[in-house]
Amino acid sequence: MKFPRRTFLHLAAGTAALPITSPLAVLGQVTSTGPIRIVERTQYYAKPGLAAEVLDVRRKASAVRLAIGLPAGEIFVKHPGGDGSEPDVAWQCTFADGAARDADLAARAASAEFESVRLQMRKLYVGGDGNDVLIGAWSAPYPI
Repeated sequence: MKFPRRTFLHLAAGTAALPITSPLAVLGQVTSTGPIRIVERTQYYAKPGLAAEVLDVRRKASAVRLAIGLPAGEIFVKHPGGDGSEPDVAWQCTFADGAARDADLAARAASAEFESVRLQMRKLYVGGDGNDVLIGAWSAPYPI
């Protein structure tokens, strides 16, 4: 059975999260007493020839995040020696908890400048439907 790249990545990310997530946590009942961290990661698969532009717009989005009082997050670029399945550009940000991520989402939604950058980015990558946003959560003692 052959999976499209995006479907495979979603399945792989879900499978990778299984060993660190208890069944209770999956159901929303976190049993850990340690701190919970939430990681949001957006992966961009650029349209042919547009990888540099995707990186430039992602950098602009991070600058806008700083201007509206949010952390810039981290930007990752495809390694030239990779196998070709990885995104051209990825962005990730870690949040202390769900409330911090919700506040981040609200600040982005309230920013006309951020929405402008978001619309510009959607023209540059394959899909443009937001299906490449991966959310993960873990509790200590996993890396924070």
